[in-house]
Amino acid sequence: MKLKELTLENCEQIKQWRNECLEALRTPFLLTKEMQEQFYKDIICSRDARARYWGVWECTTNDDTIRLREEHYGNKLFCDYNIFIGMVGLENIEWENRRSEISIILNPEYRGKGYGEQAVDLLLEQGFMYLNLENIWGECYECNKSYGFWDKIIKKYNCIHIPLPDKKYWNGIYWNALYFNFNKGDWKK
Repeated sequence: MKLKELTLENCEQIKQWRNECLEALRTPFLLTKEMQEQFYKDIICSRDARARYWGVWECTTNDDTIRLREEHYGNKLFCDYNIFIGMVGLENIEWENRRSEISIILNPEYRGKGYGEQAVDLLLEQGFMYLNLENIWGECYECNKSYGFWDKIIKKYNCIHIPLPDKKYWNGIYWNALYFNFNKGDWKK
């Protein structure tokens, strides 16, 4: 798995995945094509944005592809990262405080198969090693189908976490949230 740049077409796909899981979002409204294009222009393509996003790409291999690569490149391992499976990002970056909020959305077909955990690992590496952040935080609502995923990630990294009552109103119910924080020093361990 690898993080790579995002295209406008990738962002259109992300819009569709996002619009299918509104219960997980802080801002639960449907995005239009125009809104997503504006996001791509103002955030993805802007070095001045207080956010950084990457596409999550997986490698395809099959016997014919491997054979052709071995003939052309010898025994070197070569992989085309050509399956777009999602987007990860660091948003609301506070450069002066060296902190940011984590964001991840994956193709529903790849959820629950270990790709999310790998994507978080790659994103934390970007944030801590390349952007020199000290803390990366997140919040997950109990009504989010990914709540169990975040609980697993929190345990993996021994994150500081705390429940927050009544943080999201969804379908006539107030849902609690789980706030968590990845610390660079703990991540290195």
